[in-house]
Amino acid sequence: MDSLLDLSAVCVAQYADLYIECIRTLPFSVKDKLLRIMTTKGTLTDSNISQLLHAGIRTLGLQNCKVSDSALRQIHCQQLKTIILIGCAHITSEGLNALASQCMGLQVVDLTGCAAVTDSGVRALARSCKWLEVISLSECTAISDVALIELGANCRCLYSTDFGGTEVTDKGVIGLASGVCCQSLKELQMVRCRNLTDQAVAAVLSNCVNIRIFLFHGCPLITDKSREALHNLIGPKKIQQVSWSVY
Repeated sequence: MDSLLDLSAVCVAQYADLYIECIRTLPFSVKDKLLRIMTTKGTLTDSNISQLLHAGIRTLGLQNCKVSDSALRQIHCQQLKTIILIGCAHITSEGLNALASQCMGLQVVDLTGCAAVTDSGVRALARSCKWLEVISLSECTAISDVALIELGANCRCLYSTDFGGTEVTDKGVIGLASGVCCQSLKELQMVRCRNLTDQAVAAVLSNCVNIRIFLFHGCPLITDKSREALHNLIGPKKIQQVSWSVY
């Protein structure tokens, strides 16, 4: 049976805009409970997010919420490590610039499907968030090689990235794979990238010696030459998961 606190939290979360001033003064533990409910139900918005945030928040999942750059500008959480923004269509690079300047300890950023995000937003994250370990740019169709080059130049701790479904070229992958993250990079997903060729695969295999997951299926310009190059690199202490397409 749910406790009285749980039942009350569900009620307040459902009608949060009616209790804005009350929410502001709640203990952090209660705010955390409300935050979990509201992010799950998608009721966290630009207008109420500031009342629920506090300095101790480490994870924020906004993938179900209708938020914009305004919400990101209100996030002043220096301990924030993970933010999930999957499918947030109204998030742009302007919001990411604000987020990067206020939450420099970010380690995991998921921008999957954020089609309005451009290179400048990724640049801000790469240059400000030096401990960035995971970033997904899958289906961020407005980014270019510049975004990958910025990650390669600045993110020494980066071990996982996904830029599937984008218009990046070999130049961007080479910049990423030969950058400061070449030793730390273990997971790379570049599926459905129609501009990539065997040169991109070769750059990853020759520079990223610790790569363990490497997915590049759905790339029509990548040939059997890449498959042959992978032949001796698959094994228990080598690449553990790989996928490609035959055209």
